[in-house]
Amino acid sequence: MVNDWADRDQQLYNGNAIVGTAAAIAILQIFFVVARLGTRCMQRMKLRVDDYLVLLSLVASLAKSTIYVILATNGGLGYHYDFISQVPENALLQSKGLFAIQVLDYPFNITPAKIALLLFYVRIFTVRKFQLCAYIVGSLVLGVGLATFVDAFFECQNMAILGTKSITNGACVHGTYVFLVLSPLNSLTGLLILVLPIPSVWKLHAPRGHKIALTGIFLLSGIGAIASILRMTVYFTDYRTAIHDPTWLSIELGTLAVIEGGVVLVAACLMSIWPLFTRLMPRRVQVSLSRHSPRQCPRDYHEYWYLREIRNDKIREEIAGWREVRGAEDSCGNSPPSPCSLADLEDQRLSILVDERVTDPLKHGVRFS
Repeated sequence: MVNDWADRDQQLYNGNAIVGTAAAIAILQIFFVVARLGTRCMQRMKLRVDDYLVLLSLVASLAKSTIYVILATNGGLGYHYDFISQVPENALLQSKGLFAIQVLDYPFNITPAKIALLLFYVRIFTVRKFQLCAYIVGSLVLGVGLATFVDAFFECQNMAILGTKSITNGACVHGTYVFLVLSPLNSLTGLLILVLPIPSVWKLHAPRGHKIALTGIFLLSGIGAIASILRMTVYFTDYRTAIHDPTWLSIELGTLAVIEGGVVLVAACLMSIWPLFTRLMPRRVQVSLSRHSPRQCPRDYHEYWYLREIRNDKIREEIAGWREVRGAEDSCGNSPPSPCSLADLEDQRLSILVDERVTDPLKHGVRFS
């Protein structure tokens, strides 16, 4: 029987996968968070609550990935539990590391990223029904994160064995059973975030191309639901292995956890970095995105619609001033924001979605109906 950590080279090992995945996801999420902050600087905007939540999620995600790498290289993760249980010091390190990961995963990585995305939705879509749905989904997200956090500290009846519960006879509520309940709820919130903005997007009076583009962006924002569903599937199909051989299965679960946390964080940044993305586009692409109908200007109807949707009197006066300045112009041009064509009008609504520097919807009372 093997009883020496030096004999680990003779054992089956599957921990290399999580090392490469953690490195790739770390680079990806750092890039997108830096791009998000760069966009805020470009727009000369102060950081909002969702920006700080994204930073919190990034720190937790990087910490979680680092712990996984340490456990996979030095803590015994990736070997069968029968081998690790014979090396108490490594089993203890592995148990403490998995406890730290449980604290970081849902409560401080996934939950803040999802809340940041929902805050962005609430700031953009001001219809009460939509906001109510977003608040309900947000409450469910917070509930899952809080339940995971509490379970991490109180799942064992004896706090003294918290770090060694997997190798002692202490009485514990096994974390696997808790995740069998929480993982479907986590997947549900991911799916709800995925589909929540789509109906509002298709109610916009925008060209179909704009709707398709926005739909694609919002669908990408919910792509973390796929990794969540995959992780839930592993929990339900291999939960017996998770109980009896956790160090072996933790590599597969950990890889999916790292991917889910990173993808959810990237999704929370996608919409916010759109202005930076368009700034880097070729000039022709920028023009095609900003104008589609330069010749026809049904001014009266769109002026009525625009003024009806924007209740702020100050904004009405500004629009009237822009109309006087541009009254002699026959073409639409590129100067904002008098809505002299359908394309210009919908570009303004699109800009509200992807460039908060142009218009703050909560301040101006813009509604999407």
